[in-house]
Amino acid sequence: MDEPAGQTSESAACHTIARVVVDHEQDAAVGTEDVASTIGELLRAHRRRLGLTQRDLAERAELSVGAVRDIEQGRSNHPRLSSVQAMATALDLDATALAALRTTITETAQEQRPNRHPDSAEPVSIKVLGPVELWHGDSRTALGSTMQHLLLARLALGVGQPVGRDELVDLLWGQEPPDEATKLLRTHVARLRRLLGPSGARLLVASRTGYRLEVAPDMLDLLQFRALARQAETVAPEAAFGLLLEAVGLWRGEPDLDELRETPLAAAMTDEYVAVLRQFAAIARDIGRPEYSLGPLRRLASQLELNEPVHAELIITLAAGGRQAEALAAYERIRSSLADQLGLDPGQELRETHLGVLRQRWHLSEASPRPVIQQVPAAPSGFVGRKGEFDRVAASLARPASEAHEASSRLVLVHGPAGIGKTAFAHAASTRLRPQYPDGQLYADLGGASGTAIEPMSVLDRFLRTLGVPGHQVGRDPGEAASHFRSELADRQMLVVLDNARDADQVRHLLPGTGRSDVLVTSRHLIRGLDAAAVIGLGTLSPEESVDLIAFVAGRDRTGVDGAAAGELGAACGHLPLALRIAAARLASRPSWAVSDLAHRLRDENGRLAQLDDGASSVLVSFQLSYDRLDDSARRAFRLCSVHPGEDFGVPATAVLLGVDPASAERLLDELLDANMLLQYTPDRFRFHDLLRLYSRRLAGTGPERSEADAALDHLLEWYSELVTAAMEWVYPQLVRLSSHPDRGRWFDDETQALDWLDTEAGALIRLVERAAADDRYASFAWTVADQLRGYFLIRRHVDGWKRVADAGWHAAAGSDEPRVRVAALLGRGQALSAAGRDADALDAMLEAQEMAEQCGWRAAAAYLSHNVGWQYYEFGMLADADTWFGRAFDLTADDPNGHVRAASLNGSGMVQLDRGILDKAATQLGAALAINEAAGREASALANRGNLASALRRSGDLEQASSHLDVALHGYRRRGDMRGELSTLDEMGRLATDRNDLALGLTLARQAHELALRVNDNRARAMTACTLGNALRDCGELAQSIDHLRTSVDIAVEYSYTYLEARAQLGLARSLRLAGDDEAARLAAERAGAVAHERGYTLLATAAQTVTSRRP
Repeated sequence: MDEPAGQTSESAACHTIARVVVDHEQDAAVGTEDVASTIGELLRAHRRRLGLTQRDLAERAELSVGAVRDIEQGRSNHPRLSSVQAMATALDLDATALAALRTTITETAQEQRPNRHPDSAEPVSIKVLGPVELWHGDSRTALGSTMQHLLLARLALGVGQPVGRDELVDLLWGQEPPDEATKLLRTHVARLRRLLGPSGARLLVASRTGYRLEVAPDMLDLLQFRALARQAETVAPEAAFGLLLEAVGLWRGEPDLDELRETPLAAAMTDEYVAVLRQFAAIARDIGRPEYSLGPLRRLASQLELNEPVHAELIITLAAGGRQAEALAAYERIRSSLADQLGLDPGQELRETHLGVLRQRWHLSEASPRPVIQQVPAAPSGFVGRKGEFDRVAASLARPASEAHEASSRLVLVHGPAGIGKTAFAHAASTRLRPQYPDGQLYADLGGASGTAIEPMSVLDRFLRTLGVPGHQVGRDPGEAASHFRSELADRQMLVVLDNARDADQVRHLLPGTGRSDVLVTSRHLIRGLDAAAVIGLGTLSPEESVDLIAFVAGRDRTGVDGAAAGELGAACGHLPLALRIAAARLASRPSWAVSDLAHRLRDENGRLAQLDDGASSVLVSFQLSYDRLDDSARRAFRLCSVHPGEDFGVPATAVLLGVDPASAERLLDELLDANMLLQYTPDRFRFHDLLRLYSRRLAGTGPERSEADAALDHLLEWYSELVTAAMEWVYPQLVRLSSHPDRGRWFDDETQALDWLDTEAGALIRLVERAAADDRYASFAWTVADQLRGYFLIRRHVDGWKRVADAGWHAAAGSDEPRVRVAALLGRGQALSAAGRDADALDAMLEAQEMAEQCGWRAAAAYLSHNVGWQYYEFGMLADADTWFGRAFDLTADDPNGHVRAASLNGSGMVQLDRGILDKAATQLGAALAINEAAGREASALANRGNLASALRRSGDLEQASSHLDVALHGYRRRGDMRGELSTLDEMGRLATDRNDLALGLTLARQAHELALRVNDNRARAMTACTLGNALRDCGELAQSIDHLRTSVDIAVEYSYTYLEARAQLGLARSLRLAGDDEAARLAAERAGAVAHERGYTLLATAAQTVTSRRP
């Protein structure tokens, strides 16, 4: 911001201090040491000028001597703005200066606030041919203050040349620079480097006397402009025209900075543009295209209204375009301006130009221009979406400055499955690209989608005749015709659109050679062997785009009334454009139907494809054509892949389904991918489009293919059952379950690999269990895999999937005569209900399962279930019952003193003692559980023990030991990807930090824990972390937010009967309400906390609640 006229030296200094402080606080890119040093030096200079000591200044400013010393010496990297203001006031700065300080603070904060600095590696682009701009990729970066604009502009105008510090200081501050201007310049340079991104230090280089900007040509529009102009001098007029057209397009006007507009550098840049524009106008006239330069000439003439050469060029161009009257009027305007403003007559060039117009010296060539060919049909009405794909096509066919001289055609291949809208996309893209191809566009449907592909010679014959070649000169030889076609396109700039190509051989004869003509190819197959600038696979439309398309065809009045049904209809069509248009057309032709009527019809998957047939178009027929083009082995693979019930599948599962080795399976999958009969969304996972899956299942479910599909499913279930059992032997070997695997190393090398496989296949396994449970033939698979997956869900806590698997497993086991099967299924259901927050139902299931386990003599399950029952009672706050059941589990494991359940029972008893406030006993039992699990190598259980032991040690006051255990636990949970364990550890670490009086760290950790709890959607975790976060917010003075979070914690705890958390949250709420001045509400919350704590035996909480209740406001 410029300094106001008449500003005092104190005001100027105050202005400088304020700018530095606000820049620092608003813009983290400035080095904190540089900012602190600059502030300190300025304040110290003023103190010394007044003859004050640091103690004198500290007393005046009501600050400590240490604070003054730290700020002056730059040791405080984050000086408080209030401290700087106090010191400025104490230095007796006058009212004007203080007002300037406040104004500058406000204005600079507004100026800097939106300026966030990029940390990405997006390509940098600097623009100075007009208003100064800085871009990172597609995002414009705000430069903030005028000083940043000036600094970047001056360095860019002299790119590659050092600019002296004195010149930059004079540019930024004029005739009255601040005392520490050089240091402030370094601050602005540091910020500008940060704005330039990770390469800022390399791009903005310090020299002995100043700074220089070192950028590649494609990073600065001025360099691009000059490169294009140089290249235009070395090529033929047609090529030069294109180069100069691009160069002129870079010019956006003069600099928008008054300080630079009249400098020699800016004037020289304008002169460069004038010379290039005149050259471009001359070439455009020579090749018969004067209209291309008229717009830029008119804009420049209006800016430089007294520049005679520019006006002369405009007059000549108007005359050459047959606009004699406009040319004479333009001459009259410049003549009048010269006379009125300068008292001069036109110079010789203008006079000769005027005479030439009168004599009609300039005119276009009399040769008839070649007709512009536009063969591409219009895009279908209501075309929606595809912006990203359009942008890719445009970018692939654009020729940047560095390649503008190259005379080779470019090809873009667009591929996708039947019905995806390739032809419509090609038509729409061609329409958008018309300005880029002044000689027009050729179009041919090659018939590859219909099964009756057109021979290249037939297409060449039509293309050549269209281009004006007499029929008798076309010939019948494809090679000669292709050569003739390339010759015809050599001096043209056209787009050749080849729709529905079959293969590379069909396309090769139809490609231009040298020249500036390009090709757009569409195909249902990923055609290999073409030298494509880009290969673009079209996907389905987004849900919003699908609704837009339905609305356009069927009428917005229909979809607007029932937007939800329109969304359901789009999903039923798989967001496939062909299916969407057919469905919408059916609606349009049936006014009595509501959108929901058709959506309801499409819910039946077996009849959905039949519904998507309007006679003229059919999804089923389109799919059939693509299927028929496959060879026999690929057709078989297409049919059997849909037997897999998952959303996606990998190569190993495909190999099992097909009964082939993985290499052969991968080859067949590649063939289906190339034919766009499958989709690939990660390097090793494949899936169907929804409608293609229905089509595949339709093929697999009829005739002899049905028995083949059933056999493939049998093999798949057997394979999955073995692998999931082997995986759990790595991931949760101690889990009490129906069966184990004798050789886990056969399938997996370690726990990480096994867990990764489970993560990848979880969705498929869930659907397989549900599908198997619905068929008595596969019931044993359903209950076996459901039982195995309990351990996986205990780690990952995918509650919805867990509940689905448990319900399916329980349904399948209901018909079994084997008691252990029913025990395992009921146990799984109980644990899933507990994870879903339905603890009462979970307790009922586990009590029933425990009784059944004892009756059938399954001692290990009885002990494990006793522990689970105890844990449910613990969650309800029924500590006596919990302790009893934990003791029962302990007794049932007497024959296995080092077993998993033995350790779990000790952990449970330890938690009971912890809630009772018997901390020594709690630590002893929790430590014993940890020792057992560590000795047995049960890491997951040991991590849980560590977290619980840390809580006991923290409450006992042993903060160092607690911290050590928590560090180990956090590292282990993160390595295992256990978010629930991670969030509980972060929560405990936050409480520990608060106990250490590190309130800021405590708040940060509490926020992290709460965010994770929201992500995993665990009710107990949400209640726990909301309570910790509420307490941390109170400790940091954020009472309103504290009360909100604590009330949320209370609500969740009450809803799900988490009594310990209810008492803890009520206690925290009471403390926050008392600090907020609401004593009555605080008293009620404290009384409720105390009542719950006394009833449940939470000794420590009860004592704390009594303390809060007894306090007087």
